[in-house]
Amino acid sequence: MIISIDGLTQETYENYRIHGTLSRVIEGAENMVEAKKKLNSKTPHLIFQFLAVRPNEHEIPQVFALGSEMGIDEVRIKSAQLYDYKNGNVLMPENENYSRYRKQADGTYKMKHKLGNHCWRMWSSSVITWDGKVVPSCFDKDAKHILGTMDSSDFSSIWKSPVYNRFRQSVLRSRNAIDICKNCSEGSKVWV
Repeated sequence: MIISIDGLTQETYENYRIHGTLSRVIEGAENMVEAKKKLNSKTPHLIFQFLAVRPNEHEIPQVFALGSEMGIDEVRIKSAQLYDYKNGNVLMPENENYSRYRKQADGTYKMKHKLGNHCWRMWSSSVITWDGKVVPSCFDKDAKHILGTMDSSDFSSIWKSPVYNRFRQSVLRSRNAIDICKNCSEGSKVWV
C-alpha cells in the first residue's frame, strides 16, 4: 500500500498536495501499522512514497528516519512529473538526482529518458474518474482522452471498444504525438 507523504511539515506537504493535511496522512499510516501489529500480519506492505520537489527535497533524509520510527516497511523517493518543465518549474528539485529532467546547455530542460512507442498500461489498466469517465492512464489528469463513460456502457465493452483500440494503436505508432504520453514515466526510471 503506497502512502503518499510528500512532506514532513504541513507547509512542505501542501506545496504539492494542495489542501492536503499531513497529520491525517501520519494518523492513517499509524493506524495501518497498528492494525498490522494487532493482526500479527506482514501485509499490506506499507510504503511511504515521497515525491521529490523543490520545497521538500531537504526533508528526504528525515523521511527515511520517520518511516523506520513508525514501522513503515519501505520508503521510496519518486521523481515528480511536472507540466511546463522546458523552461524550469518552481517544483523542480535543485538536486538533479531527484528530477526526471536534465538541464541543457541552453538553460532549458528535457526529460532524462527517451520515449519508446510502447506502454504496458494500455493493456493492463485504465482510470475511471470520479464522474465515471474512462481514460487510458493516470497521466490523463484532466480527462482529455475519454474512451467511454460508465453511465452509458459497462467497463468490459469500453475496454474492448474500437475507440480504446485506436488509442492503443496510436501509442504504438507515435507516442510522442500524444500530449499525455510526452511526460509519462513509462519506460523511465522514476524511483530515486
